[in-house]
Amino acid sequence: MTVINRRLVFVIAIVIGMTVAALLLSYLDPFGRPDSGGKEAKVYELTFGHNMPTDSAMHIAAQRFADTVSERAKGRVKIKISPAQQLANDHQMIEMAIDGQLDILLSPTAKLSMILPALQYADMPFLFPHTEDAYAMLDGRPGAILLEQLKEHGLVGAAFWGNGFKQFTTNRPLNSPRDFNGMNVRIMKSNLIMDQFLAFGANPIPIDFHQTYKALKDGVVNGQENPLAAIYALKFHEVQRHLIISNHAYLAYVFCFSKKTLDSLPGDIVQILLATARELTTFERKLIAQKEEEYIKAIKEAGVDVSYLNEQQVKEFQRATGYIVDKYATVVGEDVIGLTREYLKHKYNHKEEEDIIIGLNADMSMGSSLAGMAIKRGMELAISEINARGGVLGKKLSVVVMDHTGMPTHSRQNIVYLGKMKNLAAIMGGLHSSVVLSDLEMIHKEKIIYLIPWAASDNVTNNTYNPNYVFRVSANDAEAGPFMIRHALKKSKKIAILRLNSIWGRENEKILVGYLSDNNLTPAAIESFNVGEDNMLKQIATIDASGAKALILITTAPEGAAIVKGLALRQRKIPIIAHGSITGGYFWKETRNQLRHVDISFFQTFSFLNPKNETTGRVLKDYMATYHLNTPQEIPAPAATAQAYDLVHLLAIAINNARTIDRASIRNAMENIKSYNGLIKTYSPPFTKTRHDALNVNDYFMATYDTDGAIVPIGKGAK
Repeated sequence: MTVINRRLVFVIAIVIGMTVAALLLSYLDPFGRPDSGGKEAKVYELTFGHNMPTDSAMHIAAQRFADTVSERAKGRVKIKISPAQQLANDHQMIEMAIDGQLDILLSPTAKLSMILPALQYADMPFLFPHTEDAYAMLDGRPGAILLEQLKEHGLVGAAFWGNGFKQFTTNRPLNSPRDFNGMNVRIMKSNLIMDQFLAFGANPIPIDFHQTYKALKDGVVNGQENPLAAIYALKFHEVQRHLIISNHAYLAYVFCFSKKTLDSLPGDIVQILLATARELTTFERKLIAQKEEEYIKAIKEAGVDVSYLNEQQVKEFQRATGYIVDKYATVVGEDVIGLTREYLKHKYNHKEEEDIIIGLNADMSMGSSLAGMAIKRGMELAISEINARGGVLGKKLSVVVMDHTGMPTHSRQNIVYLGKMKNLAAIMGGLHSSVVLSDLEMIHKEKIIYLIPWAASDNVTNNTYNPNYVFRVSANDAEAGPFMIRHALKKSKKIAILRLNSIWGRENEKILVGYLSDNNLTPAAIESFNVGEDNMLKQIATIDASGAKALILITTAPEGAAIVKGLALRQRKIPIIAHGSITGGYFWKETRNQLRHVDISFFQTFSFLNPKNETTGRVLKDYMATYHLNTPQEIPAPAATAQAYDLVHLLAIAINNARTIDRASIRNAMENIKSYNGLIKTYSPPFTKTRHDALNVNDYFMATYDTDGAIVPIGKGAK
């Protein structure tokens, strides 16, 4: 065969090969799969759920996403969108997406934080100065780190969409964190958001997004936070009188996919879905921005007062919540927080806060939260006065609130956290003696000053540690027990004891029995009960059968309410002399109907009623103005407020005298304060090297509740 013929054969072979290949490809789709005998390409039908209404910017952008994906996939993808929680609530939709029952999900980061706590990042209050800062971080390395972690939980995060910055709505004017004090506020279920409102002194109540309007209308809550888009779309402005433009946190949504769904789709479809979600992020955000001015105008026209936090007010809120960034740094990720701080430092020349810190470690949300709130208010009033005079050592004081929920383990965790804070001067404790006693080892190991405005166990201050870092302005059970017995003896010598089954309860029993024995008396009966016990009829029957004609009650508020309800059912009424701790919760609220049929009194150390001096009158005026009260009778747990107030002032004196925030030096200075004209009394001196209790039995008096729940002094009682 000639060379020419060989070349001709070779060319013919190539042509035949190309023809065969073309024929084969005609039976395949563009991604190499047979077309099943010429049938149309498979159409993938995907479900998409979110919680916003159909007229919201987010839904409009979601619809644009669905249309764009369909166009790019040439009709091979159809997306059905279910807005406004039509499929299920947010948490249920998250579970559905993880299980592959929902293909595409737009969910608030706070809701997703239930499976990935790090997503609380965007909810950190007052972290992002401006919208562009939030976008820079969420679209940058911090956001990428967070999205990557979702894969471990069955979701694939594509981008952060959002509903804009969150704003406050309330039924009363709001200019500072203190204006939140005592307010019931709706929150989405989030520990970080709960901490934010606890720092303001509010009562955060988790309520589902679509139940919020009804809760506001019915008065279950009096305030909430949400972006303008949500406030307007859900008509919250119809049941709220004030909108405060605070821009305090960014409500980010994660645009994510079920990992099971993406694993089942062709590669090119997956890429179209992810790329389109990312590309439309800018479109979605622009829609939000365009609508926000319209929302504000419409809300104003509805008669709502719209105000804006100024720079000074923002700083006050930042001081109240600044610790939250530190607290959640390990949860969100030190890398994420570090990158954010570096960005803010570079852009705004941010400096670390230099405030001198007093931590509050108390029950702020459970049965004794009233005491926690009262202590916090006393601290705030004192700090406000001190800062108005220039602070201490040229720096401002500020309080960091930690909720231990009455649990010793939580309390110790809080102490570890607070102990690491820069410029921590001291920690203020709460009501529970058992919690404080469990803290003592750690307190002294870390050399942290522990200020006690309530916990009354003798062992709190008269402990075995040397040097002793605990200082108390409150009652001491070693003196309070005999004081109660002396008051009970005015009723009868037949005295029964009913006490909590705890270290604190057993210690009180020992003190009471010992004092009775010293007076040649024995208890008619001794009964106990456990924490959480809500039926005391058996113990009451035993006391009744003993013939006791006076009852010493050692309890906190929750169990105290159950006891009084039981006693009110008895025909024979027995006088009750209760420990002051009964006033630390919502005892009166729980027993207001039964108290009309019960004779109860309890010891106190302070009352705002009938101010006896200029200091009391001035603080009372500040209290009522700050916390929006009309009468002194409305002040809850006044003794706790006064005791915390005096402790903060004593600490400030010690810091100034020590000329340092070195805690060992401040501790020594606390023992050497010569005199202080306080709210409760003039302390001369408050403490010594051997005495860390500033009050004594001469400062106690008996009190009771009036018909409106006010704590009213009975008199100075027997000494």
